[in-house]
Amino acid sequence: IGNERDLPSVYLSDNAFKEIYGNDYEGIPVSGGSFKITNSMIIPETESREVETISGTFLFEITINGLLCASIGSHLGLPDLFDTETGLSAIGRFGLMDGQSIFAYLGTYPPEPSPWEKIYLSEKYNWNIPFSTISLENTEVEIVTNLAATLSDTVILKVPLNSSEYYLIENRIRDAYDNGSTITYTIGDVVITKTFPNDTTGYRSFDVDSLSGVIIDVDEFDWAVPGNGIVIWHIDENVINEKISENKVNTDKTRRGVDVEEADGVQDIGEVFYTIFGDQVIGEGFEEDFWHASNPSELFTNRFAKDTRPNTLTNTGANSLITIKNFSGIDNRMSFRVEFGDSTIKQFLNTDFGYVYLTNLNVVEDGNEIKFAILEDGNLLITEGINVLDYVPYFSHLTKTASFKQDDSLYVIGLNSSAMRVNYWFDDGNNRSSGGFSTNKFFSTPPTIRKNSNSELELLFGSNGILYIYDLNSIVNDNPILKDSTILQLTKPIKKISCSADDIAIIDDHNLYLNNQNIFNDEDDRLAYLVTTFDKNGNFVSIVQSQSRLIRVFEEEKLLSTIQLPANANPGLALADLRNDGTNYIIVTAGNEILAYNFAGFLADNFTLETSEDGNILISLTADIAGDAKSDLIISKNNQSLFAFEGSSGNAVSEFPISFSSSSYPVLFRYNSKICIAVIDENTILKAWYISPIISQLDWSEEYGNPQNTSFIDAAENTNRINEFFPENRAYNYPNPVYEGTTNIRYYVAEDSKISIKIFDLAGDFVAELNDDAQGGMDNETVWNVGDIQSGVYLARIEANSTSGKTEQAVIKIAVVK
Repeated sequence: IGNERDLPSVYLSDNAFKEIYGNDYEGIPVSGGSFKITNSMIIPETESREVETISGTFLFEITINGLLCASIGSHLGLPDLFDTETGLSAIGRFGLMDGQSIFAYLGTYPPEPSPWEKIYLSEKYNWNIPFSTISLENTEVEIVTNLAATLSDTVILKVPLNSSEYYLIENRIRDAYDNGSTITYTIGDVVITKTFPNDTTGYRSFDVDSLSGVIIDVDEFDWAVPGNGIVIWHIDENVINEKISENKVNTDKTRRGVDVEEADGVQDIGEVFYTIFGDQVIGEGFEEDFWHASNPSELFTNRFAKDTRPNTLTNTGANSLITIKNFSGIDNRMSFRVEFGDSTIKQFLNTDFGYVYLTNLNVVEDGNEIKFAILEDGNLLITEGINVLDYVPYFSHLTKTASFKQDDSLYVIGLNSSAMRVNYWFDDGNNRSSGGFSTNKFFSTPPTIRKNSNSELELLFGSNGILYIYDLNSIVNDNPILKDSTILQLTKPIKKISCSADDIAIIDDHNLYLNNQNIFNDEDDRLAYLVTTFDKNGNFVSIVQSQSRLIRVFEEEKLLSTIQLPANANPGLALADLRNDGTNYIIVTAGNEILAYNFAGFLADNFTLETSEDGNILISLTADIAGDAKSDLIISKNNQSLFAFEGSSGNAVSEFPISFSSSSYPVLFRYNSKICIAVIDENTILKAWYISPIISQLDWSEEYGNPQNTSFIDAAENTNRINEFFPENRAYNYPNPVYEGTTNIRYYVAEDSKISIKIFDLAGDFVAELNDDAQGGMDNETVWNVGDIQSGVYLARIEANSTSGKTEQAVIKIAVVK
């Protein structure tokens, strides 16, 4: 710190003493030990020092007022907001706890604390520092500088980005009184007052030769800021909470806890530059960093949005859906416009119901008045918009309810194992009721509601080896009728149920049952997830994922394929009609990737997909948000960002990602003629966004496929189904060229076929023959091992012979490079 004659200027807190002397240290004993000092600061008489230059030694005079203010700020609990690892500035002269502010006007006085510093202290000490939080409506805002504000004016505006990030916006005017800067100081017993109408030689942030003696007062502290206008602060509470105990809130310049969004488009506060003469210059914030209509910076467009510089993306790179624009000219009272959403995505719910433990989220109704079923520590909340309609205690011990709407009647079912009770909430459009009945059963699955082929509503749930089916309307009429209780030869409780109107598939740890018949058993591998659908021929298809990362696909009782997933594959399955080609694709995630397989076990074209940031994809939902009748993928990354990809092309949807922090599984639903998504965030706030401008298909809309928990979707559409038996343009191999040991020869057949692949070199010599069986109506692949094949170009003749007698062929070129 400086040279050997400097006395360090430091604040020593109780925690600092304990870091030095141990957690048992109780303070510095004074007055014979009758009192102990637990907090202290070392303040030298002056910060002045001798500086060696080419022309000789001169006295660089700095005083200590700013240092005293910052040290008291430290005592009150404020962290340092400069980079405490390098000592470089991080917020410049825009707030108190930065070296540039501490030594503004050579230490005579600092600027006012930043709005985050004020709010932090007000929350800690119950001080009255008012600020306004903006609603989700597009609005014109006026912000008044602190010294000119009345009680009804907005001085600090909070604009939430997500549950942990937000903007604080303020109006900083250096001369709010429009009378220059008035300084009061003493020389001996003489008190002198001097006014400077503007910055001038001898009175600048780095030069106070016009002053002497002891500075005792200044009329406007914000004369110390580097300019005038709106200042936008980006606050990240996750960073602050993680680093404040170590006093490292702003040590990462790419993700600061308290950051200034510099309007000139160059985030240069704390950056080190060198002049052509080799002099070092450190960015400290300039007048171009303020937001106002007359900002002369080349990158300034009087707009702050996702596509400007700087931009309104969150620290995770997600779209905050916020645009701030039309900043007025510099004045004590400045205005601008805040807009939420963009051409496609707009948030319309951000509701805190006041409960501290919300888990499950279930859509109850599609229509003009959307309702949600939310579990609050096992108790049921029924909400409509921002209102709580009903509260039913002890509703479910599980994290998932089931809901169904028929005509004007709404049903919500929950299972409570601790009370061994089936509970319901019911609304017939005129009256709402709740109740239930005791079962003396342990529930091993979430409730499932289905409408059977006779249009009867049924409730299904599993227990220890028994599948129960109840008439749903008899339950809400308080006269429960058990329609079936099928005892299955299971050694473990039923794990999952998946059903259509006519078919029911269930699994336990080792068995798959279809309509009460055991069609698969594996005692060496535990089954984990089950989903079902129909194929293009109307056959019931069951898809099972095991803990060993295997997927098995069954057509009725027949095993169609086995898919080995990557070792980092996440548990969970979803289904999606990606192409309207008559096939529902199996969607799984693995680490940072999304994979889509057809029922033959081969990857769909354009897959795998990879998101733009590191992390783990935890959730996958599917719906047509592009309006092209093909399902798109909506995935959650680390429960913090929602990404979307076009299912047919694999291209990222440009409006995404959007930021959220969820404690519940997101749900898709239709509302106001749009597709929407909702979550309960980590602060137990219900949030919902429009994500598509139209109503179209929902494929996999909730954790178990839909609000009824059937884990089932209907057969895929066949609008784009290829009717040509063996299209040549669908025959190719990948990778090509082949650098490794194998290549995949891919082809499409419209009917089940025998495949013969004969491979020749360019001289016409026979090299290899491969034979395979292909499933009709989808892409198939045959693997060629080139381990013993020399480098060169080869011709592969692929011949398909269908079960109906059709024969066609195609020739492709394969390059082998070793």
